[in-house]
Amino acid sequence: MENQLFNQEYWEKAWKTDPNTSLKRMKKAGLDSFESEGFATWARNFDASSFNAEGVMRTERIIKWIENQIHSFKGLTVLDVGAASGVFSIPFSKRGAIVSSLEPSTILSSLLKENAKNSSIHLDIINQPFEEFNPSINVGYDFVFASMCPAMTDWDAVKKALSLSNKYFYVSLMAGSKENQLIEELMSVLDIKGENTSSEMFYLLQLLYLNNYKYQSLIERHQKTINMNVDEVVNNLETWFIDYNITLNDAQKSEAVNYLNSTYKEKIPVTTGGKFGKVLVYL
Repeated sequence: MENQLFNQEYWEKAWKTDPNTSLKRMKKAGLDSFESEGFATWARNFDASSFNAEGVMRTERIIKWIENQIHSFKGLTVLDVGAASGVFSIPFSKRGAIVSSLEPSTILSSLLKENAKNSSIHLDIINQPFEEFNPSINVGYDFVFASMCPAMTDWDAVKKALSLSNKYFYVSLMAGSKENQLIEELMSVLDIKGENTSSEMFYLLQLLYLNNYKYQSLIERHQKTINMNVDEVVNNLETWFIDYNITLNDAQKSEAVNYLNSTYKEKIPVTTGGKFGKVLVYL
């Protein structure tokens, strides 16, 4: 029997068929449609958290790690895949990069345009899914960037991103299970168990290795705690439980809400995190 460790087709198929990839979890949570109410709420919350003090520090930490490898963004043409509301596009531009921001969501594209205007910078905003993005045959970017982007669904998507880059490709993915201490607390209260796994970073590193790419990688564990009111937590419960492959029935949701109301006062501390992997590929 062939050693599957060095079988590229095996790892490509494993990634493509894994039911726990980020995009498949988003679909389970009803966040795969950019027009859904749930996605609109998520988008506004993401925008707010991206540009608060903690969000800016997180962005700067990632950018400085990249700068340690490439030295400078000045003059680089950058394609930011899944640019959201500009969390990376804007600081890239401020560092002198020529940035094309690819974002399929209308609401995030609008927030991106507004944030760019408020920052007095110019971005080439492309409101289009990565899957449909086909630039002119001679167009290439110095740097293709995809941070925690659901469009990086499998090896085919990564190969497309690599083909669009002339110098560097950056991608970050979950490198282990998501952590949510409140959901783990509620699982104990409800006496239910879940499964929360992620192998995407492992697939990526294995396939980059098998295809002889040169790259730098780093895996870190991060946590953050935010205080939310009961209504905000309740609105997120089903999505958070889906991260653990759990679908709550009405009785379980009611029990969870009763527990939150009886245990916490005005605010509920929600601590989330996990292991995050980032990879910079040299082309």
